[in-house]
Parts: sequence; structure tokens; C-alpha cells
Amino acid sequence: MYDFNDVYPYSKDLNILYVEDDEGLLNETTDLFEDFFNNILTAVNGEDGILKYKKYKEENNVYPDLIITDINMPKMNGIEMMENILEINPEQFVVVVSAYNDSDKLIKMIDLGVSSFLMKPMNQDNLMKTFYRTCKSIIVHKQKEEYLIQQSKLASMGEMIDFIAHQWLQPIHIIKMQTDLLEITNVENKVDKSTIEDYLEIHISQIKYLIETLQEFRRFFRIDNSTSIVSYKELVEKTLLLLSSKLKNKVETIVDIDESKKTEIIINQFKHVLVNIINNAIDAFEENNIKDRKLIFNLEENDEHMILSITDNAGGISNDVIDNIFKPYFTTKKTGTGVGLYLSDLILKKNAGKLKVENIENGAKFSILLKK
Repeated sequence: MYDFNDVYPYSKDLNILYVEDDEGLLNETTDLFEDFFNNILTAVNGEDGILKYKKYKEENNVYPDLIITDINMPKMNGIEMMENILEINPEQFVVVVSAYNDSDKLIKMIDLGVSSFLMKPMNQDNLMKTFYRTCKSIIVHKQKEEYLIQQSKLASMGEMIDFIAHQWLQPIHIIKMQTDLLEITNVENKVDKSTIEDYLEIHISQIKYLIETLQEFRRFFRIDNSTSIVSYKELVEKTLLLLSSKLKNKVETIVDIDESKKTEIIINQFKHVLVNIINNAIDAFEENNIKDRKLIFNLEENDEHMILSITDNAGGISNDVIDNIFKPYFTTKKTGTGVGLYLSDLILKKNAGKLKVENIENGAKFSILLKK
């Protein structure tokens, strides 16, 4: 037996979408739900539900935590609505409200992946039990995601610190060497104005590079879930700057992207996806002892998506492995965590995107699909 005090600690911060075509029941039940949840969005049929779902994502950068929906509704029923929503966000939690004579439809909902049901008329015991189990599952799922993201960020941080050290060594050496030369030539009174200006110009460019890389690292680790409009080309180039010490003189990078093509996205999350894909390619180059290493970035589009592809010539992915690489904790590396590509896939799904992979001649091709 569960009561309000059992449920509320898990439900109080959740935002829900409630879809019900019976206006009287909608209003009555919404009043009840307000005691449990942080915010309640309502819709009167499946079409309205999809519109409200998408609008909520646009306004809040996240999807509702939970959908509670009836099955039999005009215009679009609950099954059709959930087929559409689960295609947009396969991770969506759903509670279906149904009558006992809806058994054939309940089987269809189970096939879709819906696991929680409330029977009409709702009674207190069933309501409390369903809310307790579902809301607790949502909170646990959120905590797991946050832990995995933090784990991946910490793993990246150690590498990034090493990158900073490597990337700063060369410009610092240049500044130091030229400063020593100025000191030596100044002793002999051979420093003219043009030499000083030339050296200053080089120093300023090196310092700008140091500042730019530092700012880019700071942005990468900053927690910022706001979306920004940015060009695909800039996203790729800024990510390559983060990894330049691992790529420089080792991997040829070709960015074939129109600078005018832009997207609205959480920039740091998108960079995290690119970092994971590029790092995997670098590891594959090393593992397969590839000499002539290439990474090619292209942008294409179809009716629905912009498609950013990252193609390498690192030998491809084993057919025994390729179907599992987006699963959590799956890795073929001795020091791998199996989190990077899983998180990349998760990040894109939460942004109505997709991550695909296929083997091509001599390598692999990752495709990032984002809704136009």
C-alpha cells in the first residue's frame, strides 16, 4: 500500500502531459494531479497532444517527464499519438489510462514499450501504486543519465588537460625563443624597429591562440543547457580545435561544409558527440596502424533532416561489434568505459536527432541526423 507521502518525493519535480478527450474528466483529474506534479500540460486528443509535446520541447529544451494518456480519442487515438512521440523520443515514460474492454489496444501499447497502466475508473490504491513505481523509475533514470554524463565528462577532462599541455607547449616555446633572441640581439644593439614589430606580431598571434584554446576548453566543460544558433562548420572547427594536439600532423581533416548552414542546439552537448566520434576514429587509426589518416566532415540534407557525416579510413568496425556500439558499457577497448557513444546517441535522441553508423570502403561513417 502506498500513499501520497510515498509518491510525492518522486513526483514533485516532474512535468507531465495529460491527454484526455472527456472535458469533465480532464478538469477533475487535472485538479487531482496538481497535488502530485510540478507542472501539468493538458491536451484533448492525440493531435493536440503531439503539438503540445513538441511546443513544450521548443520552449523548455526538454520533453515532459511523463505522459498520461487515454486510448480512445477523436482525430488521433492514444496509440497513434504514442507511435509518433516514441519515434521522436524513444526514452519517453508513459502511463496509459484505459478501460477493461481495451485489452487488444493494451497489447498494442505494450508492444510500443508502454509498461504502466491505470484502469478506469481510477481508484486510489491503483493510482498510488502506479505513480510510485513510474515516478521513482523516472527519477532513477534521470540520476543514471546524469551519472553517465558526469562519468564521461570526467574521463574527457583528463584527456583535455593533457591536450592543453600539448597545445600550449609550441606557442610558449616560440614566444620564449624569440624573447631570448631579442635579448641577445639587444645586447649587441642590433634590434631595429621592424624586427620588434615582426616579433610582436608573432607573439600576439600565439597569445591569441592560447586564449582561444583556453576559452574553448572552458566552454566545453561549462554546464549550459540553453540552445544557440550556430553553423555546422563552426561546430566542427571548434571541436577540432579542442582535439588539435591529437590530430596535428597525424590526421588530415577535411571540412566540406557550407558556412551558411546552421542549427539551433545545445552547443556543448553537440561538441561532446563530435569529440566521442573523433576520439574513436583516432583510437581506430592507432589500433589498426593506419599511416595515411583522414577524417572527412560533410553536410547533406533530405526532406526532414540535416545530416552531418564523419567519415574515416581507419579500417571499419567489426560486423560482430557494430550493432552493439551504442549500448551502455559496451566497449572493445582495454581502457574504454563503453559510455561515450551511448551518451552521444542519447543526447541526439533527446534533441529529436539520430546517430547512425555504417561501414564503408576502408573505414566507418557516422551520420548525425538533426531535424530541420
